[in-house]
Amino acid sequence: MKLIFEVKKAVAQYDNESAMNALKVMMRRGEQLTVKFYTNKDNFPCAWIESKRISGFQLILNQEGLNWLRTYLQTGETEDFGFNPCNVTAFEEDEDKDFQLAIFRQLAAYDEKRLQFVPLFRERSEYIKGYASYLKGKIFFRLARTTELLDYLIERDLIA
Repeated sequence: MKLIFEVKKAVAQYDNESAMNALKVMMRRGEQLTVKFYTNKDNFPCAWIESKRISGFQLILNQEGLNWLRTYLQTGETEDFGFNPCNVTAFEEDEDKDFQLAIFRQLAAYDEKRLQFVPLFRERSEYIKGYASYLKGKIFFRLARTTELLDYLIERDLIA
């Protein structure tokens, strides 16, 4: 007699509500945040958030969550704009999934004075690194070094 074992994977859903509550606590304390944007393995737009007192964690975002985070970084205001951490949507298969690049392009278009880059002569990798500095923290970028991106940055005099 041959026994067959069926393997079942337990899929745990991420506790985005607890992540939001942790961020609220950090904001109420007025902490300086370090933020990095990315798309997680399940195609959700996310922010990686940390501070000197709290180690990094993921917050899955929608437009309200992004507005909340941006407003805090810029002004220190903690209003959450009705952000429901359970009402988030993954990118569709045909959508551009590079959330970090999308955020970077918005900043380059509307807030380019805040962007700073590691000089290209110091960079030896396939990435362009930089950050945007705000009253309550920084947004860090690590972008794929493409000809299109380099031309865009040089054209706008953002890098030399």
